[in-house]
This record gives sequence, structure tokens and C-alpha cells, in this order.
Amino acid sequence: MSALNKLHTANNAKMGVYNGKTVPSLLNTPQEEYKAVRETALLVDYSHMSIVSVMGDDAWALVNHLCSADVSIIRDEQGMYSLVLNEDGTVWGDVYVLCTDEGYYILSENLPADEIVARLNAILENADELDIEETPEISVMDDQNWGAVLVEGPYSWEVLSDIYGFDIIGLPYHEYMNTDDGLMAFRCGKHGEFAYLLIGDRDALANVWTQLLECGEKFNLKAGGLSYQDIVRVENPCWEASIYADYSRSPVELQMQWAVQYDKEDFIGKDAVVALSGEGSSRKLVGIVPVAECQGIASDDKVLVDGVEVGTIVKGVYSPARQSFIALALIDSEYAYSDIDGFSVQTQNGPVAAKTNSVPFLYNFSMLVSPTEHSYIDAAKPKSAL
Repeated sequence: MSALNKLHTANNAKMGVYNGKTVPSLLNTPQEEYKAVRETALLVDYSHMSIVSVMGDDAWALVNHLCSADVSIIRDEQGMYSLVLNEDGTVWGDVYVLCTDEGYYILSENLPADEIVARLNAILENADELDIEETPEISVMDDQNWGAVLVEGPYSWEVLSDIYGFDIIGLPYHEYMNTDDGLMAFRCGKHGEFAYLLIGDRDALANVWTQLLECGEKFNLKAGGLSYQDIVRVENPCWEASIYADYSRSPVELQMQWAVQYDKEDFIGKDAVVALSGEGSSRKLVGIVPVAECQGIASDDKVLVDGVEVGTIVKGVYSPARQSFIALALIDSEYAYSDIDGFSVQTQNGPVAAKTNSVPFLYNFSMLVSPTEHSYIDAAKPKSAL
């Protein structure tokens, strides 16, 4: 049992399986954890994240062929987000790629490390075509006792600055710094809030977990599990297989073409995704909100216009920040525009009048917090975007 898991067991964590690994699902109440990520800071064990290192002079060619984004634009201590596609142009999963002076780290919340390695090895079968002369060294960092923890929320930067100093405050988005305790602190985030991923040895992560709980008390930091993502990944949509896989894996339908670099020389699925983009899509993902009393919106509820079905609800949740139900739907392209009235959702409690809504659904509080001006402990500063 890892040092982090011992801490979770001692605190009666509710555990769950994510990406094939057992990590906390809940450590406090769902309400406390949601409030923390949206208004203060939430500390989460991210050890479900696969971490694969690809090192060597020709690592770039290998990693770049895997990713739909252009890895050539990042340098040492920079990172980037990318989709990884199948040969048919559909989404296999998503990754962060972190560049070092010796190669790259590939991080994924939803792709098991052994499957990433298998795909990299499959690419190497065509090494000559990719001009790979020296085979990169591929390692699964789980085998070296690596893991990750995430600090996310409007004041996560201020919590971390108590430990790592003011360098953390000036860290640009998708860049990382090497810390004195041997970790990498990577500024990232998929849910519209400030977020920092700490990556490295699990024993060091357990130590910093304890430090963060202590120094974070004055910021109302809470330890949490991954179940908070059930809501925030609808409020701020990002790739999540548990939401989309049963409905669509097309980056065109899911409106994730921004994560595909179409003018790259080549990558897995390029020809197919270019064709998908050129053909257009008969349906697209949009937000839906009720405009009448609503008791709930659920997956597979039908979206109607004048009694005719034009779409399907992919995922519906109650958003505490919006204080209403919200949903993501795949809708016929001719209706897939934001802020359009005239829809109804056929729920289990009957039809509910609705309209489309732009995504993300939130104007995140992190957008109002300036690390150079605001302090959580300053009572004069607002503590919510509501």
C-alpha cells in the first residue's frame, strides 16, 4: 500500500477505480468538495494518472506521431494538451505532454500506461518512415513509484505558494517547475479553475499532501476524491470517456477540433480526421438548460422541436453554481447553436421547455482572482463568482 493510500485509509476515504487504479472517490461530503474546487481549493489524489516517459534524441518524432497536437512547439519545462486519435479519426483518449531536456513525459487520466506503451511500440514498427534512428527509452513511471496529486480551485496558487514560494504564482499555463522536494509542479486544469499537478515520487507526494492540508487550512482547502468531476466536467466540458464514449468519439461532433493540429505532417488518424472535418457533421454537442420548472435531465432523454426529435441528452447534472439543471446534448447540426429557444426535453417526469446554452456553462471565479492583487485571507475580496 502506498504512503498516500495509507493516509486515505486513515481518513476513511471512499475509494473508487479510475483508469484501472484505486484512488479516493470522496474524502469529504460532495457539497464540501464541490464548493472547494469552485470557491477555494481542492486537494485530490491523481495517482490514477498514467505517466510514461519517452527519452532519447528521437523521442520527439515518436511522441509527435502519437499526438494530434504539434509537440514541436514546446520546449523544456513546457507542456501541452493533446487528443490521441484512433486510425479512424475518433478519440482514443487525451494526454498532457511535458517536455524535458532529455525527452518527454506522457500523462493520461483515461489511457492505461501499458496501452500507451503498446501504441508507442506499434509506431516504432515504422521507425524508418518517421526518421527514428535511435529507439527512445520508454518507461512506465509507476514502476519507479511515481504518482500525482492535483490542487485545483481559485486559490490553489496561494496555497501552493506557502510551500513553494512566489515562483508558483508566476508559472504560466501549461508550464512546470522543478521543486526542491524533487517534484514537478505543472500548471494545467480542465475545469476553468487554477490547477496545479504535482508529479513525482509517491513518498514525496504523501509528505506534500500533509503539508498542504496544514497550510491550506486558512484557505479552507479540502481534500477530495474524483467524484467532483461528475459535475465540473459538464459545467466545463472536456474529453471524458465515461460521458461521451457511448454517444460519440468524433472530435468534430464533440467540437474538440481545437485540440487537433490539422497542418501537422502526420499523426495517427490524420487522414481520417481530416476527412471527418471536411465532410462536416450531422450533429454537434451543445449545452442545454431548462427554462421552466425541472426535476431533472438524464442521459438518453430526447430533445424535441415542435414534437420532432432533433437530439439526445448525453449527460445532465444539477449545477450548484448555476443553481439549476444543465445538460450536454448531441443535436442535429441545423439546430446546434447557442442561446436558441423553442426546445423541449422529454424527461421521465414529462416534457420541459429548454434552450441551448454556450459552453462552458460557468464564468469561473478563477477568472476574477488575480494572483498579484487578491488574497483569500483579505475579507474585503469576493469569495464567489455568484
